[in-house]
Amino acid sequence: MKNRAIFLDRDGTIIEEVGYLSRLSDIRFLEGAAEGIKLFNKAQFKVIVVTNQSGVARGFFSEGFVHKVHQKISEYLSQKGAHIDAWYYCPHHIEGKVSQYSFDCPCRKPSPGMIKKACKEFNIDLRQSFVVGDSEKDIKLALNVGAKPVLVTTGYGKETYQKLDQDIKEKLAFKVDSLKELASLICEF
Repeated sequence: MKNRAIFLDRDGTIIEEVGYLSRLSDIRFLEGAAEGIKLFNKAQFKVIVVTNQSGVARGFFSEGFVHKVHQKISEYLSQKGAHIDAWYYCPHHIEGKVSQYSFDCPCRKPSPGMIKKACKEFNIDLRQSFVVGDSEKDIKLALNVGAKPVLVTTGYGKETYQKLDQDIKEKLAFKVDSLKELASLICEF
């Protein structure tokens, strides 16, 4: 039997959007994020983070720092009885300053690389899965892989919604104010 998944963007979806997060002390959790993730866990969704982290390619921080951020988020969620099943991130950007990361990568959202890898590792049914984020890249990623797109109005979400073409708005499975709100809509116990 295949698994259902919730693919979450990180910045603006789980934690506050602060531009290029470069200090652990700047991590602030969005209201309802931990509660929503806990409900997704309880409903037996695989909870998987897919995040573009071009700050690595741009020289703002290292991959090691990205791992420290994910560890800190994991520790906080654990205290709340929630967990992330897997973390995927793309450190690349074609205009990066760090040469080893400066290329057009097939894992950079909205390209499907991170989700394809997760599907292989977790046996995921994309038709029964959701991609959740605050940007048009997240919505396009969902449409590119055949998952259900969800726009969360935190982070850049409100501005994103205003800029979306009507045909894209009509393809949204949900527009929600928090992960907790989404969980209350899709989770059955």
